[in-house]
Amino acid sequence: MVREQSFLGLDYENPYHHLREFEQLYACLTILGTSQETLWWKLFPFSLDERAKQLYAHNIGTVASDWEELRNILYLAFFPISQITALRHEILNFQQKEKETIGAAWDRFSILTRSGSDLLYPTMCFYDISVRA
Repeated sequence: MVREQSFLGLDYENPYHHLREFEQLYACLTILGTSQETLWWKLFPFSLDERAKQLYAHNIGTVASDWEELRNILYLAFFPISQITALRHEILNFQQKEKETIGAAWDRFSILTRSGSDLLYPTMCFYDISVRA
């Protein structure tokens, strides 16, 4: 089951989609006495092949069992900053196409926003503008 949805690390593949799908799918699987993260560590290498498996093997000793760090390594290796910048630009400049329904535009926008990390989106800064006497 894990190998059916393997990630190869090819240019057209999206590591965000793979990891999101992997985590959702195996969040449903539990083994008594085993944490969710431990289970992910045990199964994850079997979801990789080719370049992705090589990257995993090369970095497994450096992440010290930190799932977030492993995710970040995969994201940066297979979804480089240039792609993040391009996706962010596409999201920030999103427009409804001519003769496109609002529903279709929303679907297209939703797909875009799920194509990458939450770090793609600018954070809003709110400043305390209260008047002090």
